[in-house]
Amino acid sequence: MSNKTPRLSRKDFLKLSAATVAGGMMMTSGVGRAMISQSTSSELLMRPIPSSGEMIPAVGLGTAQTFGQPQNDDDFNQRKEVINTLLNEGGTVIDTSPTYSNAEAVVGRALDELGRRDEAWLATKTSISGKQAGIDQNTQSFSDLKTNKFELLQVHNLRDTEAHMETILKLKEEGRVKYAGITHFRESANDPLTDAMLKHPVDFIQCQYNMIDRSVEQRLLPAALEKGVAIMINVPFGRGRLFRATSGKDIPEFAKEFGVDTWGKFFLKYILSHPAVTVAIPGTVHPHHVVDNIGALRGRLPDQGERDRMIKFIENL
Repeated sequence: MSNKTPRLSRKDFLKLSAATVAGGMMMTSGVGRAMISQSTSSELLMRPIPSSGEMIPAVGLGTAQTFGQPQNDDDFNQRKEVINTLLNEGGTVIDTSPTYSNAEAVVGRALDELGRRDEAWLATKTSISGKQAGIDQNTQSFSDLKTNKFELLQVHNLRDTEAHMETILKLKEEGRVKYAGITHFRESANDPLTDAMLKHPVDFIQCQYNMIDRSVEQRLLPAALEKGVAIMINVPFGRGRLFRATSGKDIPEFAKEFGVDTWGKFFLKYILSHPAVTVAIPGTVHPHHVVDNIGALRGRLPDQGERDRMIKFIENL
């Protein structure tokens, strides 16, 4: 496998994005010229990875914070049920890291016990300084996740990017990694992440994007769309700030017109309606949250006018 994966042209990528769900509604978002696929009530919104055309569900599972901290068997079984629910609901993407406590080991054990590794689309990270240290960390990640391949391996938070990209691209050539990526989650890293994306042959970047922090709309998202790089969104709920801000508030009537009946769907549909976004990875240890998050993949997405109304609503809280 070559690390120079044939990329879809921007024209072909946008055509594929527009055709992801047969019979779905089509609309122009207004934030870009890309056409965005809409799902019907029974189908899930899928998005193409620009470098390959592979389709993935546009909502997955993040495992930062408490996912890697089960205190007993009941806690572990709850996390295993989160993963089982994700796969049962039609999701596939699970993002983790060796620095999320023992989240990799929890995910690996859960998938092994469920016998569902082949159904999961696994993303993890190299999160340490030093080339050899990164290689050793990757080896441990393969072991903890009980797999011989990752769908996506990312340089975590731009840490020693040059050294780790060399290793990741070598693993990609060997067929042990399908896609290469770089991550960050701070507004202050938007420009460095954009520059790294433009410099390196990455398939994915990961960044923070939510209705409170929309700074990536300025340069990062347009640059990724133009280059044909997939975007994975972390912190989609602003670490709970959006839920706290809307606690006790009624969902606006206009949002119900595009299938919103919970605040989680409200926040996710805003993110997914940007044409550059490939997948969002909200974190949770509760199966019912997974069901609600995947529910954001059903029904149409807001158009530009509705996106503006959504932002105005949040800003006026």
